[in-house]
Amino acid sequence: MVSTPVNTSSVSKSIAIMGATATGKSKLAIHLAERFGGEIVSMDSRQVYIGMDIGTAKVGSTERRGIPHHLIDVLRPDEPNSAGMHAARAAGICREIASRGNLPILAGGTGLYFRALFTGIIDLEVPKDALARTRKSLEARDTSDLYQELRKRDPERAEMISPNDRIRITRALEVIILTGKPMSKHFAEQERSLSWEGLKLVLTAPRDDLRRRIAKRTREMFDAGWVDEVKKLLDDGYGIDSPGMNSLGYLEIAKAIIAGRDPFSTLEQVITLTRQYAKRQETFFRSETGALWFDVSKKDCYASVETAVEHHLKL
Repeated sequence: MVSTPVNTSSVSKSIAIMGATATGKSKLAIHLAERFGGEIVSMDSRQVYIGMDIGTAKVGSTERRGIPHHLIDVLRPDEPNSAGMHAARAAGICREIASRGNLPILAGGTGLYFRALFTGIIDLEVPKDALARTRKSLEARDTSDLYQELRKRDPERAEMISPNDRIRITRALEVIILTGKPMSKHFAEQERSLSWEGLKLVLTAPRDDLRRRIAKRTREMFDAGWVDEVKKLLDDGYGIDSPGMNSLGYLEIAKAIIAGRDPFSTLEQVITLTRQYAKRQETFFRSETGALWFDVSKKDCYASVETAVEHHLKL
């Protein structure tokens, strides 16, 4: 096992805003950018894709209030992305922002992208033939069967992955089979890199409040034209096997369209899946050491965050 930290030198004065979907990360990022002279770097695995705007809750140009936003609309939906690739790009942009005398503010809900930035990703060196044999042995098995095995062998990692996310489930099992050690243990044993010394903020909300927020925002997305957005992506040749289209909501709507079903009938399913995803996000961020948590339902949330940022910048 090799730890591959990302070069984040010269950006110790930076802010990371993490948290579950619908907790207002983008809004807070813009507020802090205005307050402290910052630029925003997206840490969202889907906002990188061009043409995927409504379903990824991209902040519109007017809402950005002139604040520079980075790593949004940089890839086509059929182009791959990864935690390591994104973290490397984000680190380079953060250095550029700092060189301009501005504050880098990273915001998003993709926990693995933050982890790759903070501590590096785990790079396992295994023989290609062994990896090929392992993958072939898993190919014929149902996703549900693979997930149940992962729950038994690495329950901590399983809690962070969707039961339908075959790719990540398979990767986690490959790590166990090829190394004899669960992925969660690899992460726990990985030496923490001290190259990123910014302030980590995690936004949260009471369970019922978050469930309402998710339902409201999802309905607003459907009303705003999410179905038409997916139709256009399909018309442009991006199938459900495209990396971007294999996203929460986009996949369900696209499958309904392809099958000739009413895509609006997927609304409640998407709400349920989003709530489940939010639960996994919170589970993931609980493992983030040194993070400060803020309840967005509290009236003094922004004031408390500002105090924490001011203290960090004075250090």
